[in-house]
Amino acid sequence: MLSMPLQSNFKLSSLKLLLFAMILIGSICSAQEEADGNKSALSLLQPGSNAPINTLKDITGEERSYPLPAKWNLVFYWSLFCHSCIEEMPEIQEGLSKLEGKDFATFFVSLDTEKMQKALQNFKKRRKFPAPILMEKVDNEKYVSADTWGVTMTPSVFIVNPEGKIIFSHQGPLDLDLFFKNLPEELVGSSTIDCNDSDESGVIIDEQ
Repeated sequence: MLSMPLQSNFKLSSLKLLLFAMILIGSICSAQEEADGNKSALSLLQPGSNAPINTLKDITGEERSYPLPAKWNLVFYWSLFCHSCIEEMPEIQEGLSKLEGKDFATFFVSLDTEKMQKALQNFKKRRKFPAPILMEKVDNEKYVSADTWGVTMTPSVFIVNPEGKIIFSHQGPLDLDLFFKNLPEELVGSSTIDCNDSDESGVIIDEQ
């Protein structure tokens, strides 16, 4: 049988361990709540908003700034793990090429970051994808560019006019027929574009 002093010391040690565990759990919960709060605070930029200017490296290592001034721009946030993104990207690229008299700058920004550079290079080569693929950066556990656009899932799609204003924004899988049908008259003109829509699910992103 433990003596009284030993029993007291044992109880005191147990109490300290319990208090430490409670403090640790509380800290973890607070950190998680703060992270969730930061993510929920992000809101996708809506039409009429000024488009942020970002600079990222493409998969060759060249720095590119986007969107470009005085041009129409498509900014498309995606991931190699987003099936609907991969299906939609070539159809959107092809559809935009059919717009009469409109010179579109297209930027497909991968949230997979430079860690997946080789895989992204293989993707572009294997799919013969013509548009630039940019690699997102993470700083202090935040996406450097995606957060400025309010991106919380892939795909997230923006069209920016030559004045630098967002005229279209959407997150989640696209109905491509509806997407092209609802483009503004000033952009579409007399062009006719038919696309097959995709019913694949989008991907919710987590902060790195």
